[in-house]
Amino acid sequence: MGTSFRIRGVVIDTRPHKDQDAIITILTPQHGLLSATVPGARKHSSRLASMATPPIVADMVLSDSKGFYYLKEGEAVESFRGLYDSFEALTCASHILEVVKDTAVDPDSSQLLYPLLLYVLYDLSKHPKKYRQIVAAFEWRVMDALGFAFDLNECDCGKPDEMPTRAFSFSRCRLYCANIGCVAKAKEYRFISIGCVEALRYIREAPLERLSAFRAEKYVLDDLCAVTHQYLCERLEKNYDKLSLLDTLPPQ
Repeated sequence: MGTSFRIRGVVIDTRPHKDQDAIITILTPQHGLLSATVPGARKHSSRLASMATPPIVADMVLSDSKGFYYLKEGEAVESFRGLYDSFEALTCASHILEVVKDTAVDPDSSQLLYPLLLYVLYDLSKHPKKYRQIVAAFEWRVMDALGFAFDLNECDCGKPDEMPTRAFSFSRCRLYCANIGCVAKAKEYRFISIGCVEALRYIREAPLERLSAFRAEKYVLDDLCAVTHQYLCERLEKNYDKLSLLDTLPPQ
């Protein structure tokens, strides 16, 4: 094989290759997304099998052979074991990885998404019961990272403080108050609580290590999850439906 080089990255996807191998997708801050073959990854005895089990942060040695990468060595740095104790957390992690795989299309976006992904996966692993607000925070923050920032300023009619709700306009990408004339301008919208607006503003400004460190009543969290997910799906023009599995679970 050709030259070898070392990287640290997050394995975000894997798929079978040939009889015993796997091809993994690795997110790196310097090189964007890389694909590499893991020889023998599907053998139980393989020392590299764990490298083909996303998500995992690992130090890896890749060999470049005629434009194809092969994994020669791999050492786990963080395997997010807490995810495997919660069906909800594992499902949410799968959704997050799908979004990142779709959006880390170049080194610039990868550099922005890499630290966000690490913090969110770690948070989800350590606090699986907070999965709803962690996912909502990720979805909202990733929109800013990709240039789909939503205008969270108040409605410019001059009377929004009198209203207990706001119209979240998906078509105008801004807030409107509940006045009839203002709602008419909103086009496609959903009414959300003031608490939801405050949560959206918090998420936008919070440092990564405090991204989900907010408290929200259930009705606020319901609003938050609904608008962040719909906004993400509409902006990326894809129906991300993995989270729908959680709707089949009995209420807690």
